[in-house]
Amino acid sequence: MSAEIVSEIKAEIIKEADPEHARRVTQYFREPITAHGLRAPKEKEIARRYYHRVKKDLPTAIQVTQKLIESQILEEASVGIKILRKMTRHLTPAHFDTVNPWVDLLTNWANTDGLSAWIIADIIKKDPNLTDRLQEWTTSENRWRRRAAAVSLVPIARKGDMLDQVFSIADRLMTDGDDMVRKGVGWLLKEASKEHPQEIRDYLLKWREETSALILRYASEKLPKEMRVLKTK
Repeated sequence: MSAEIVSEIKAEIIKEADPEHARRVTQYFREPITAHGLRAPKEKEIARRYYHRVKKDLPTAIQVTQKLIESQILEEASVGIKILRKMTRHLTPAHFDTVNPWVDLLTNWANTDGLSAWIIADIIKKDPNLTDRLQEWTTSENRWRRRAAAVSLVPIARKGDMLDQVFSIADRLMTDGDDMVRKGVGWLLKEASKEHPQEIRDYLLKWREETSALILRYASEKLPKEMRVLKTK
């Protein structure tokens, strides 16, 4: 059943593809990607329809998402992630081991952030001890796995939760040399600052000399102007 659904989804995406839009999309991403040129409203509509096909069958939904991520095509992976996003209430901490290998198949920040913030984050909420696994990701050679380590905590940090774990992940990435990872860490700290402005300011002051200007700028965005921590000239 999952193979049939995957084939149908791929066919629909190709049918609706716009080569000119694909050209613009591939230029937008700094990293090399493969894209069909499916526009966002159509992508959401396809994901919504196929979610209704699998919503009572979690194993099939997982298989469909995995196959679409394996394609390493922007819109196919995105549709798969959007389908499973609607079913995260059924995922358990045991599913961390299911989605873990998918991270190595990611080729861009958009799919990385979707998988991390929409799916992995929901699994971690159910077992915060899984942040120990995220710590392992911070030393990966794969830039998307390192970014995912930070972004998987973004929805949690936004609510002011798990601040110790946020700092633990950030500690390991504050001197990362990859801008895609730096932006992920900055985003994580920015979200945490909404509920913990003083703690984030103190943290940024501690790291100001060692970390990048990019992380400081991103992390300080939501702080009051007088609390922002930027590089000293």
